[in-house]
Formats: sequence, structure tokens, C-alpha cells
Amino acid sequence: MTYDATAQKLAVKVIGTVESNLNYSAVNYNDPITVGIAQWYGVRAADILERMRTTNAGEWYGVEPSIGNQLATIPPTDTWWNSRYLTYTEGVSLTGVMSRNQAIQNQQLTEDLDEYVDIAEANGFDRDTDTAAMIYFFSMYHQGPVYAFQVVTDTGPHPTLSAIHAACLNNAVLGQYGARYNTTHDLIVEADLSGVDPVPPEEPVPTQPNGNARLITAQGDLLLVQFGDGEKVTYYPSGRGQWTPRKAADAPPEPTPVQPPPPPGTGDWVLPLTGSVTMTSGYGPRAFDGLNSYHFGADLANPGGSPGNVVAPTDLVITRAYNMGDPGANGTAGGYVKGHTTDNAYTFNFYHMAPGTVAVSAGDTVTTGTVLGVEGATGNVTGQHLHFEAYNGAHDDPWPPPYGETIDPLPVLRAHGVAI
Repeated sequence: MTYDATAQKLAVKVIGTVESNLNYSAVNYNDPITVGIAQWYGVRAADILERMRTTNAGEWYGVEPSIGNQLATIPPTDTWWNSRYLTYTEGVSLTGVMSRNQAIQNQQLTEDLDEYVDIAEANGFDRDTDTAAMIYFFSMYHQGPVYAFQVVTDTGPHPTLSAIHAACLNNAVLGQYGARYNTTHDLIVEADLSGVDPVPPEEPVPTQPNGNARLITAQGDLLLVQFGDGEKVTYYPSGRGQWTPRKAADAPPEPTPVQPPPPPGTGDWVLPLTGSVTMTSGYGPRAFDGLNSYHFGADLANPGGSPGNVVAPTDLVITRAYNMGDPGANGTAGGYVKGHTTDNAYTFNFYHMAPGTVAVSAGDTVTTGTVLGVEGATGNVTGQHLHFEAYNGAHDDPWPPPYGETIDPLPVLRAHGVAI
């Protein structure tokens, strides 16, 4: 065996397997921030997350703001990260972005291995004659550099795989991880590369300059299309079952559709916010940022006035209820309540309630008009309002795409006699 591209893949498999069982989304909560296929720790974990956040910003979503805000303000090189533990909520929120950034993780691990080769050669290894033992050294060095050097001192230069394995198991610290290093030894002997590289999707031959569509997502009447080269285009309905492409960055602001006068409120439903309510942002593409983002609910507010009460628009079974800061709460939503109708037809989310005002608990069944909380500005907001989301069917804990399919909540309210 010589240290070529195949040996490098084997080294990737060895480290990835013993660290995370080849899981790109792995998170370790027992130590300070430790993430990814190679379980990068502390400043190295912060560095790779910052690369994801800044170089692939389009895939950085669903992450707790506490992580993004700290990455933006605290340099990844700051040793503060070596004592920064992830909460469970933060860790779960990172799994999606880490899965979507496998390429960055592969690149980082390859860069690590290039560095490890130089270190190994400086400590008596020959990349072409000591390859198997050198890959074993990589596994030790990745876990604990100091102890890896102790093992190399014990073996002397140009150790065999068997010799370095025996010396590792005899080391006072690394020997405590016998299962890890037995696996390392066996993987190198087997030299099986299966599972190292995810099977890439078959690339179609492009038939237009920007490549073929790779992902099409329906959002209301719109089609959001991502092409093979990463370009994202919004398609707008032009009638007769056809859609017209228009680049989101070049699209003029979308006018707010003129709604017909609503019928008088004759049903048993009510508006989910009390007071002099105005809709400050509707469901769909955001015109203010060139239609580049999508708003998955309707924002209702009492501009300039006293905050209104957030109320149940109809009879609901409450499935989630959190004040801002409660264990398990989501920092983006602030204080929030979720519940589905008693006939299981719809599920509603109510976000951004004022601190300490959530007045119901999961498991409660409430009637129309029951106060759920008070309009507020907690979470990721620019002002006081209620963000109101709707989903078809009964769900315990729905979130917007990619974790759920929202619908425009206003037609639902109007269909049940609510004037808005």
C-alpha cells in the first residue's frame, strides 16, 4: 500500500467511522461543541460551522440564532469555543445544515489529512512504505496528538501496523479506547472503502445554459426551482397551467394582491389577535428583499397600539406551549403555542408572544377565543406582532419547510367566516 487517493479514502473511512460511524450530522453533547463526521471540537468545530454559514449561506437555515449570532461575533479562533457546550436544541438545529454541507466536511477532512501526512513524515513515517501504520497514526493524532507522539516514541521509526497497534493499546490514555483502536486496525486491514463517498445523483446533460432543474418545490401558486449549477429561480403562474421563469434577483416587487371584501363574520371562528389588527406581512414571497425569501405565515399586529391578546380562532387541542427561554423552546419563534383543530382539519402556530404570557399548556383543549398569550416581539423579529401559520391536518410540532408544508392561513379564516 502506498499513500495515494485510495489510501486517503481509507483514512477518511477510518477517522469517520471511529469518530461518528460516518455520520455527517453527528453532535456530541458530553464535551464542548463537537460536530460532524470527524467530530471536530472547539475552535475547529466553530471554524467549520463558520465556513458553512458564510460560504454556503443558502443552506444555513433552521439553525438556532444563538449559534449563528455567536459565530458572527466571536472569531472561530477564539479559545472561548473550547468551553462552549451545545444545548440539545442547538445540536438538533445543526443536524440539517451539517447534512447539507457534506462537501465542506469532506474538504476539511481532506485538508486535515494533508496536514497529518506532513506531521507523520516529520516523525519518522514514510508515506509509501509505512502507509498502513501512518493511517493508524492519523486516527490517534486526530483524537489526541500528545498521546499519538508518545506511541510513536515507543515504536520508533517505520513501525508495522501490528507494532503501532500494540503500542497504542499499551498507552496509558489511548489504551482506554481499545474498541476504537481495534476498529481502526481492522478497517485498515480490510481496506474496504464502501460508504466513504455518498453516491452522487446522476447529472443530466444540460439542455440550457443554467443546467437542468434539480429540485422543484411548490409554494402556493409559485414553483421554486433549483438548477444543477445552484441557480435558484422563482416561476410565476401565467395561466393555462403554465409558469413563467423570472430570476428572483431581477424580479420587481410583487404587488400585494387585492382581496375582495370579506364577508361579515358569521361563523364560530374568530381572528387570532384582538385589537385594531392590521396584516403587516402576508403569506408568500417577500417583496422587500427581491422575492428571495418566503414567508410561511401571516403577520398580524396592532401597530402603534397596545398589544392584543393572542386567542384560539376555534376549538383547539394544544400540542406545544413555550415561553421564551423555556427548556425546549425555539429561539426563532420566541414565546409560542401550537395546536390543531378538534376535528383534526388544521394545525396552527402562534409565534413571538410577550415574555411570560403564554397562558396554556400542552395537552389542554381550549375553546374559541381562549387567550393563548399576548402579542409580543420575542424571537427573531423586527417589531411586535403575531406570526400565524397554518397546516392541513393535525400535527404535534410542525415547522415550515423543509420540515412541513404550510398553507396560507387567511383563506382558512375567511372560509370560516372571519373578516380580515
